[in-house]
Amino acid sequence: MSDSKITELYQQARLLQKSREIEKAIEIYQRILSTKPAEKKAHVAIATAYFQLQQYPQAIKHFEEMTRLAPMDASPYINMGAIYNRMGEYKQALNVFRKAVQKDKKSADAFYNMGIAHKGLNQLSMAVTAYKQALVFDDKMVDAHFNLGNVYLEMKNHTQAHSSFSRALEISPGFKKAINAMKILDAETVKEKENMSPFGRLVDESALRKKGEIVSTRDLSTEERESDRREIHKLCDEITEITHTIVDDLKKGVNPGLLNLNRCISQGEKHYSELDEAYSTFQKKVKSLNDMRKLLKHRMLELRSHENLINSRGGN
Repeated sequence: MSDSKITELYQQARLLQKSREIEKAIEIYQRILSTKPAEKKAHVAIATAYFQLQQYPQAIKHFEEMTRLAPMDASPYINMGAIYNRMGEYKQALNVFRKAVQKDKKSADAFYNMGIAHKGLNQLSMAVTAYKQALVFDDKMVDAHFNLGNVYLEMKNHTQAHSSFSRALEISPGFKKAINAMKILDAETVKEKENMSPFGRLVDESALRKKGEIVSTRDLSTEERESDRREIHKLCDEITEITHTIVDDLKKGVNPGLLNLNRCISQGEKHYSELDEAYSTFQKKVKSLNDMRKLLKHRMLELRSHENLINSRGGN
């Protein structure tokens, strides 16, 4: 088949795609590939057509062929990963995006799509890191700013969410999704302020002892006073130990874990293979921190309950 004939077939196929006659366009691309199996342009075009028909496995097949025909090109991997995202196969998508980053360490598209995959797996902190990395390489990627804002909104980080949505609207003032997101964010912020006590948390004291209830203390015997002191000392020692553990976990576990995650992503091919292990380790550190936080809360409640018991009227 002559080059002029192939050019003519491409033109026909593009017109068919434009008029939404996708199946006929695919037939033409198949004709081209039957005579020129290594025609990269045709593989990309037919993969795109299959994607339009939501025939994702066929689209992936042709992008996989592109990885063999153009082994140094990151774009086939990015396209495959985007399709896996669309299929909801986020783990598979991440595997493919890591290969894309190995080919192109500065691909904003690869990191952007990784953000979508991490979000799909509910790995919100990883999604934030991926979107931020995309914006390092393309600060005007409006969808990355918008998606980052949505992740922050889900994490209840309203300040950062507002910043991301604002940046999206700076780039694209008519971006309706960002406008609507700002409205939702403003409504949630107002609700938070309405629910916030003007005196903070310290004045609560069980709603000021049920608004006016007189609180009295009782006289303790020497034995009771000694017992009270032992119990308070015991609880305070446990609380001190737990808080020291939490601080230690933050310094030696969580913070280094975050830095390691960022290193694995930002240094691309050299360290990206370590990302799964780094993230798994980080999750364990966060779980340990949450467990200690719950234990601290429990001990604080025990201390308050003990105080209420001692101060209650009519106690013996």
